[in-house]
Amino acid sequence: MDLQRRKDFEQYRVARGLTRRLHVLSVLAAVAFGGILAGLWYLQVAQGEEYARLAEANRLRRVFIPAQRGMMYDRKGQVIVGNRVSFTIVLDREKPFDAPALASGLADPLGLPTEILLERIERYRGRPTYEFAVLKEDVSLADVAFVESHSVEFPSLRILTEPRRDYLNGRETAHVVGYVGEASEAQLQADRSLMMGDTVGRTGVEKAHDASLRGRRGEELVEVDSMGRRMAEIGVGRQPAAGDDAWLTVDLDMQRKLVEALGEEVGAGVFLDPRNGEILAMASTPAYDPNLFARRFTREEWRDLIEDPLKPLQNRAIQGLYSAGSTYKLVVALAGLESGLIDEGTVVHCSGAATFYGRPFRCWKKGGHGTVGLNTALAQSCNVFFYTVGNRMGIDRIAAEARKLGFGRRTGVDLIGEQEGTVASPEWKLATQKEPWYAGETISVSIGQGATQVTAIQMANFAATLATGGTAYRPRLIRPTKGEPVAPEVLRHVSIDPHALDTVRRAMKSVVEAGTGGRARLPGITVVGKTGTVQVFKASSGVDSDKLSKAQRDHGWFIGYAPMESPTVAFAVLVEHGGHGGNIAAPVVRKVLEVFFGLPPRWEPPEPGPGPDEEEVQIARAPAR
Repeated sequence: MDLQRRKDFEQYRVARGLTRRLHVLSVLAAVAFGGILAGLWYLQVAQGEEYARLAEANRLRRVFIPAQRGMMYDRKGQVIVGNRVSFTIVLDREKPFDAPALASGLADPLGLPTEILLERIERYRGRPTYEFAVLKEDVSLADVAFVESHSVEFPSLRILTEPRRDYLNGRETAHVVGYVGEASEAQLQADRSLMMGDTVGRTGVEKAHDASLRGRRGEELVEVDSMGRRMAEIGVGRQPAAGDDAWLTVDLDMQRKLVEALGEEVGAGVFLDPRNGEILAMASTPAYDPNLFARRFTREEWRDLIEDPLKPLQNRAIQGLYSAGSTYKLVVALAGLESGLIDEGTVVHCSGAATFYGRPFRCWKKGGHGTVGLNTALAQSCNVFFYTVGNRMGIDRIAAEARKLGFGRRTGVDLIGEQEGTVASPEWKLATQKEPWYAGETISVSIGQGATQVTAIQMANFAATLATGGTAYRPRLIRPTKGEPVAPEVLRHVSIDPHALDTVRRAMKSVVEAGTGGRARLPGITVVGKTGTVQVFKASSGVDSDKLSKAQRDHGWFIGYAPMESPTVAFAVLVEHGGHGGNIAAPVVRKVLEVFFGLPPRWEPPEPGPGPDEEEVQIARAPAR
């Protein structure tokens, strides 16, 4: 009985244990099932809308549509910058991809090194995944065909069709319109509306007016299959808004002629309307082709540009700093006349040189000009006359007159990067060089040598100020819309003694009619101006330019306006290492003015200035004018 009891008890104990385990399993199963039900409720009820949206997002893609950049027209409505259709290969970063394998597989077909492709993919690290990584821009149809035919092998690649900048005049308008490029990291940080791969202006009008030219990108929803291939357009989104067109003040015919006239020379020219500041032509040579920047170019192409010793990317018209040469004699003449220290009857005897402070200062003309008054001194650009006048006035009066006329400050042209130049003075020297001013330096400044530096656009604006009688307008390149009148912006009203101004104007007339600027003469049009030759190297002193290397020759200026009676155009042309301004810069001005006034281009003026041939030879030998 004890044994039987023990056996029944053991069976009972086992049965009870099994029952407890079954109960525990039942409870666990109930809890698990309840968890599943709770999860299903959470997914389908509590978060149903969110997961439905995510599921829909796996089927739908948001595609950004680039906006067409605004076009540019000249003052007559001729297209300067347009847009064309191009294809771009991009990487859809919302799809899985293996960057090293992708770059390795695309290197040969796309003709790009593996490291370049990896670098372009890496640039987008940390950016939103819906931003496409641009792998190659402006591709050929062969590249498009390759991507389309290998969509299974490279499912993350896409082809975008987008507008691309088309610079129709290339180098002829390069420094005016500038160029565009992909937004940099700094620009992306500064402007949150930009995305990686967006096109922005980098220089010229493209940069200065980028906000209005850029427009606003659009977006659309498209349905894709499991491979990410576009199946249908949903049609929900925002249409792109094209940028505003820009109507430039430039006359394209004058612009082309200016570039043609400068030819292979290194230099700059600015022609503007003195009545309102509108720039009619502005060129810097050598130039570059802005179409190069409309696509992604190689490091070698970029290195060739930035290492070019002639600096084609520099806009010499607003960034090049030069001594004014003999054009500065106009400033000295006005200062002398307005101060009463000289008048039309003032004469100085020029024997070819003069001594000041124990040092001889030479005139450009061997043997001198004889006894000359102000009119002849300006017409023949006599250095000794202005040495004497400058020494009589002192540097303070000369500097004050220069600042009054706008030198040493920016003109405010609607471009970015303009230099302000310098006006030599004791204060300037002490502040920049920590040295006192020496009286002998005034002698050099009085003929435009020394520390004073100017830009071509400052010189054109100075000529325009003389043309208007003292009103200086802010130079500009943009009109709001086609044909809409624009109120000019006055920079300053300069108070110039009327008699002094009239005296200088008549002398400028003599420069062209009987002096060093004869090669700017036009039939039936009274052109007034002033030549200038800037000595760059001491070796050029008294030496025929033809006997020097190009790099050792003087810079040549010619500034002025026309017609004298009612000015409608003012100008400044600078040719680096071109020799005498009357020989190299004045003919450039004449050719552009022929287009402006509608004159036959075949007309050739006589040789500049009166006198025997020997005098003309001496003009080219001017050491510092």
